Amino acid sequence: MLKVERQNMILQEIRTHNKVHSSKLSQLLNVSEDTIRRDLRELAGNGHIKKVHGGAMANPNSPGTVRKQKIPNQPEREVISRKAASLLQNGQVILMEGNSTNFLLIDHIPKEMTLTIFTNSLQLAAKLFNYQHIETIFLGGKLSNKYPMTLGIDVINALGEVHADLFFAEVDSIHEDIGITDGDRESAYTKKAMFKSASQVVVMCLSNDIGTIQPFKVESVDMINILITEAGPEHHQLNRFSNKGVQIL
Repeated sequence: MLKVERQNMILQEIRTHNKVHSSKLSQLLNVSEDTIRRDLRELAGNGHIKKVHGGAMANPNSPGTVRKQKIPNQPEREVISRKAASLLQNGQVILMEGNSTNFLLIDHIPKEMTLTIFTNSLQLAAKLFNYQHIETIFLGGKLSNKYPMTLGIDVINALGEVHADLFFAEVDSIHEDIGITDGDRESAYTKKAMFKSASQVVVMCLSNDIGTIQPFKVESVDMINILITEAGPEHHQLNRFSNKGVQIL
């Protein structure tokens, strides 16, 4: 893992919990405590955090450093995340991509549930740190300059060694004929590799995004096993997908 990735995960942990411990960060990032201490000194020197005994905390003189994640359409995504969580079972291997609905989904995972979760999202990996029974595996690679996640060839190559039971995919555009599309080419390629790394694909999408199309193709509708929106299965737009064999939740 590159230093910039590691330090971004440290900052995300502080954004989530306001305080971090060196020993726990060492376990999360699989590096020595000496490495963590060097990272904390550097981040503190740049004013991002305040170093304290045994770890670090948010810098009180830098109010913009740590803030709660703002999630667009959060009430609708809460409905979707609850439906998605109902699919989880003990012992599953899960693949997660995206930072909004999946971020909320994690809140609905029972604390005692045992899972293995692969993700390329810095925010998801940091949040999963609090779940003792979940083995979290971060898919490292080039950190996107647009999103807090890794994208591209390194992630795609790593996915070649992964076989998940479920892939929870957040999508912003889905069309019954064109399929799933994305506005970012590298994101589309990475997501496409994730589709191929799971037995079942669960697509989570806001109902307003149904019928929309973006420039880069991800996958066709026949690669989707389950489609979840905040609307009920009887929603008039969803029969386009159920008619193609997609299960609607």
